[in-house]
Amino acid sequence: MKTKVILGILALGITAMSCGENRAQKQEKELVEVQVDIEQEKAEMRQELQELEAEIDRKILELEAKKEKADAEMKADIEKMEAELREDKSDVQKALEDVGNATENTWEDIKTGVNKTTKDIEEEWKKVKADVVDAIDKDNK
Repeated sequence: MKTKVILGILALGITAMSCGENRAQKQEKELVEVQVDIEQEKAEMRQELQELEAEIDRKILELEAKKEKADAEMKADIEKMEAELREDKSDVQKALEDVGNATENTWEDIKTGVNKTTKDIEEEWKKVKADVVDAIDKDNK
């Protein structure tokens, strides 16, 4: 009888331990899934930022080409636009650095900041594009 009681307690203990292990495994699996999601989001955001940086470089090159044919006034305008684009490029590089350094704890804040940065750059580009068109129109008159 004593043996049956001890075996029963032992079986109960093993069952309780296995439930605890299952919970721990489930929590570990969920943590790994969250980390994978964050890493995937970081990779996607890095790709978007690198594309944005390349686009800024293209725009700077376009302005350089236009500047060669421009008069003094238009050159000054183009140089101002180039400076704004270089500032945008610096912001993108900082965002890339932030994404690379982001941890699970900081990711949401970093993601929000980077999204705001890219939105601000896109808004500024609309303005720069309009300025370029105005400058070219003024130069062609």
